Amino acid sequence: MHRDPDLLNQLDETARLLALAEACVDTRDLETLLSRAGGCFFGTAQADAVAVVLPPQVSTLGPAIHVSAKSPLNALAERSLRDETVNVLESLGIDAPPSEAFVLLRGAELTPLHAAVRNDQLFPLWTRTLTCDGEVHGVLTLYGYQDWILSPANVAFLERATKLLSRGVAQAVATAAMQVRSSEDALTGALNRRGFDDAIRREIERSKRSQRDLSMVLIDVDHFKQVNDTFGHAAGDEVLVRLVSRIQRVLRRSDFLCRLGGDEFAILLPEVAEDTAHGVAQRIVRVCEDLRVGGDTRVTLSIGVAGVNSAVTSTADLVRRADEAMYAAKRAGRGRVGRAV
Repeated sequence: MHRDPDLLNQLDETARLLALAEACVDTRDLETLLSRAGGCFFGTAQADAVAVVLPPQVSTLGPAIHVSAKSPLNALAERSLRDETVNVLESLGIDAPPSEAFVLLRGAELTPLHAAVRNDQLFPLWTRTLTCDGEVHGVLTLYGYQDWILSPANVAFLERATKLLSRGVAQAVATAAMQVRSSEDALTGALNRRGFDDAIRREIERSKRSQRDLSMVLIDVDHFKQVNDTFGHAAGDEVLVRLVSRIQRVLRRSDFLCRLGGDEFAILLPEVAEDTAHGVAQRIVRVCEDLRVGGDTRVTLSIGVAGVNSAVTSTADLVRRADEAMYAAKRAGRGRVGRAV
């Protein structure tokens, strides 16, 4: 039976557009949306990777690249992707940070149905800004391991698909902004407990999926009740605000500082091993050494550090190890950093 190839292509494009539209309806999580959307572009121009650059005002991690790929990218391909991202942004007249400043967010990784000609160099095949109502929310680029030339039919499909994705990303960004506002501690501006629960669940899953390090730093202000009883709650609130300000000097944009309640704080350090996290905790102790209340009463911190390892299989495991390390610091005399055992 004769099959019209043009009709089959039209049906395939329609199916991919419908799949993309379905992905863009669910705007609860931007990374999930981009991961689902990435697969809808793989049939176009033999694309091997689909990358969306998220500007700092969209991504809480700072400048980030969300990439979905047919197969996992090796280290050289990741470097190529970062370098080409800078070139793409500059060609669009967008100021780009150094390539190493980009955080790489890994989306879906598919297994190709056939052996692909592959090397360590990625070539940008097609790019567009994701613009909705005059506001840019990202830059979409398709990459290939060969420098393919797109046909007019492919370009037409991509233009239609980009309009759908732009609207979906704009809605997801608006949803994320609402979530951020509801997840902030009103006093200090750090994440609140709800924000912490969302962040640690997401980062534990990401750590497992990508086999990347993740560490947690748990902080307790020593004898904080005495601060409130002696100097009043207003003075205690001021201590917490100043404490958060100093801690933030040490952290990256990609780190998560959370106020768990009262005088207890937690920090999540994505892609940071426990030894490095211990160094971060020691720097926090140093930047807070001259923190005083009432003129001459010194404020000290007990800090616990724990990292993801083979014994950590859940959020509860990581929190428990950090909590044990913090109490070890208290038993050792307070005003110091403890390590998980």
